Amino acid sequence: MRVTRVLIEGFRGWGHLDVRPGSHVLVAGVPRAGRTDLITALARVLHPDSARGAALSDLHQRPVILDGADSASAEAAGDVAEGQPEAVAGAPAIVGPHDAASEDASGRDSAAPQAPPAELQRVEAAQVEVTLTDLDPDVQQLLDGVLEPLEDSGCASEDPDASADAPLCARLAYRLSYDEDAEALESVVYFPARSNPALGQYSRVPAATRRMLPVVTLDAGQPLQLRAGAGLRRILDERDSKAGAAAFDALAQAVTEAVSALSADQAVAEAVNAVLAVGGTGERIADTALTAEQVGFRTEDGSVAALLRTLRAALHLDAGGLLGLAQHGSTVSAVLSMAEAMLLATVPGAVVLADDFGDQLDAPATEHLAALLRARSGQVWLSTRRPEAARAFEPTEVIRLVRHGGVRSHHQLTRITDRKALVAMRQWHTQLLAALTAPTVAITEGPHDVAVLSMVDRRKPPSSLPLSAHGVRLVASGTGGEGGISQIPRIANLARQLGFRVLAVIDRDKDNAQTTGELTKIQDSCDAVVRLPPGAIEQAVTAGLPLQALADASATLTEYGIPDPMGGQLTEAAVTNLCKVIHKQGLHEQFLEALYTEPNAPHPPVVSMTLALLELAADSSYSGQQLIDVPTVSRPAGT
Repeated sequence: MRVTRVLIEGFRGWGHLDVRPGSHVLVAGVPRAGRTDLITALARVLHPDSARGAALSDLHQRPVILDGADSASAEAAGDVAEGQPEAVAGAPAIVGPHDAASEDASGRDSAAPQAPPAELQRVEAAQVEVTLTDLDPDVQQLLDGVLEPLEDSGCASEDPDASADAPLCARLAYRLSYDEDAEALESVVYFPARSNPALGQYSRVPAATRRMLPVVTLDAGQPLQLRAGAGLRRILDERDSKAGAAAFDALAQAVTEAVSALSADQAVAEAVNAVLAVGGTGERIADTALTAEQVGFRTEDGSVAALLRTLRAALHLDAGGLLGLAQHGSTVSAVLSMAEAMLLATVPGAVVLADDFGDQLDAPATEHLAALLRARSGQVWLSTRRPEAARAFEPTEVIRLVRHGGVRSHHQLTRITDRKALVAMRQWHTQLLAALTAPTVAITEGPHDVAVLSMVDRRKPPSSLPLSAHGVRLVASGTGGEGGISQIPRIANLARQLGFRVLAVIDRDKDNAQTTGELTKIQDSCDAVVRLPPGAIEQAVTAGLPLQALADASATLTEYGIPDPMGGQLTEAAVTNLCKVIHKQGLHEQFLEALYTEPNAPHPPVVSMTLALLELAADSSYSGQQLIDVPTVSRPAGT
């Protein structure tokens, strides 16, 4: 069985969502973009026990603008509040690179319009509709009477003349509403094909029918627990319940005998008698004198279950001997927990739902177990924060959820057949995957640009926030000879398909018709472009710094088996030679490291301004120039 469509209206942070997967699904994206909400919505429809978690906050809240606000202001406030469970104040305004003087003392643009006051109003009802196909014969017979033809789009067909050869599907829907008079939530799971919600007429889905659906919710807990309801206990009961019961009976008998022997032990008996002898206690609390012979020991409620609740797994993994599971680290516990959950989820052709997959796993285990689930399931829906989980899926199986300006949206790659686009697709695993949860990527011409920007970004003083605090991930347009300005539009188009806000950082080392055409392509594919002053990244590193600081750093490069590029010469010609050597030898990071060895070393001003402009353009509300030129910086006089 597999899901071909999930349609959500007014559920939690989703005002509207229409997802139509082709096969397996890996749900990823930025924080608060709705990963958990999507998995929960699926479970509400397909899992018979999931409705117990319904809450008033499941009803989506939309902003209602107060009197006097115009429609444009209402739309702006809606963008701010959409997808948020609580009222949110107006978003901070971001000024253009040439409008810094218009900021007020609070750091906001005094001329920028602020969102008007708004109240949030709950929708009347939350609705989740799921379309299922590839039903096995038993389930198909169970759903007879509500089966519909399936269109290629993944939707149930409403065409009365649909082809008789079309595959069949069934739609199930979950509706949640709040009765103001009764002050109670009301939910129903029904068949849309035989219901009319507008008239309050529902053909309810029996709980027994939902239990027959091959749907498994992957819920990893504390592993290797034998208490009732724990994963290992359920596995034991499913494999051989009689043998399991016999094992627990044997444990009860052994414990009884062991405790009797303990009670009869001379040392224990003497200690108990000593207590009973204090002030004649043994005579006062019983009808006859109480001695150690009448004192025994047992578990808290006298049952094996009480004992099993206290048992914890211990493992002998290395020379450390038999240690409790917790002493072996969180990864061991997480791997065993996931193995238990996956064993319980072994249902042929099942739809498997899992939220926050891999959070406690190491990288290889995350990828391995995700691949295992994908291979063994009819369809798997995993939400994750881990890029390693996405490596187990095809790029077209990743649904990336984003949130720009308070508005949620979903993005998915389509199958690519264009050869040039296929070249760009290689960057999915090598570059973009690492930015899976970042809202913004800044694409540079190559790895050296990333190295320079990253190092200066890391060396910022504590009072300045790094790019990561603004949700920006630096990405090279290629590695080695595959990079360059011509590759940026391809990577940018791929990133935009996945919902990233896309920035570019480009050099200005050439100025001809070809680079003008390339710049146009880059601007067409990016939200904003930051362009360095004339020269390449090496000139950006050295611009505006004292000649003596450059010469001192240049002298350290002899450690890498090359002559001193500046040779102690404090001239612009020596700086030009330094830039050539840095470029040819790829010593960008090493040179910067040497620059920063001196106390209170100055930051390369051009690179620092580039980072500041990236931070500025990263905000989805940025409305300044799309092509932002970094100003030229002169070298300090007398240096």
